[in-house]
Amino acid sequence: MATTLEQVLHGRDTISSKDAKVTVTIDGNVINLIDCKELKINIKKNKEKVQVLGDHWTKHKTTSVDGTGTLGQYVINSNWLKYGIPYTMKEGDLYFTITFTIDDPTSHAGKQIIQLDEVNLDEIPIADFKADDTVMDISADFTFEGIHLVQPFDGIQ
Repeated sequence: MATTLEQVLHGRDTISSKDAKVTVTIDGNVINLIDCKELKINIKKNKEKVQVLGDHWTKHKTTSVDGTGTLGQYVINSNWLKYGIPYTMKEGDLYFTITFTIDDPTSHAGKQIIQLDEVNLDEIPIADFKADDTVMDISADFTFEGIHLVQPFDGIQ
């Protein structure tokens, strides 16, 4: 139990998701995704079950990892069509880098930068709209094959 005020998490030190910035680098072109409204990134561990004589517990051994994510954006440009359609014309698949920066100036946690390598969309988002009172947006799942913690948060002690 905290005995002094300094040992309690201050609300200001939590991180606001609105202070996130996402860029993609495609063929050397850095594109600021000002239209990004959602970025979800996961590393799933693939595990094998291991049975051991003399123990009733099932053990688990991690054998590989799988990087996946979802990118959601408002529709304000044609970038995914511009870079994705060439694959449909047998010009090679689209691989790119995503860099995600979170820097909430109100928090004492500092800034964190994460980079994903060899990002590949599962589908090329073209359109998703309805005749209702909403704005156009798209969402696409992706895989990635490398991750770097370029700059970790300073952390709150």
